[in-house]
Amino acid sequence: MEILKIGKDLSVNPSSLEWQESDLDSSEGSGRNVLGDMFRDRITVKRKLSVTFPPMLTSEMSRILKAIEPIFFDITYPDPKEGKNVTMNVYVSDRTVPVYCFDKDANEWLWQGLAIEFIER
Repeated sequence: MEILKIGKDLSVNPSSLEWQESDLDSSEGSGRNVLGDMFRDRITVKRKLSVTFPPMLTSEMSRILKAIEPIFFDITYPDPKEGKNVTMNVYVSDRTVPVYCFDKDANEWLWQGLAIEFIER
């Protein structure tokens, strides 16, 4: 069973998936008053998934990198807060993948350590 579904076509199993939820506050409506008490104007709550993939061949890596190429796309993942799989519209930041070695049997490069942060739109 695949843990992560990217778009409509690609289901993959990352080696790690870390869930994070963050409050986004208004910069003008949040701060401290003269008594030092905190006040907040929370605009919304957004989720972020930090995902790392195990070593994979160029053909597999290419499928993932092409799937995350659009500016915004959907992913489906197990959400610990909701207690079920959730589909979320996301974007990604930088993508870096170091080459590991050449696989002579597959006649392809083996890549390792692709790390992606999927950030809720």
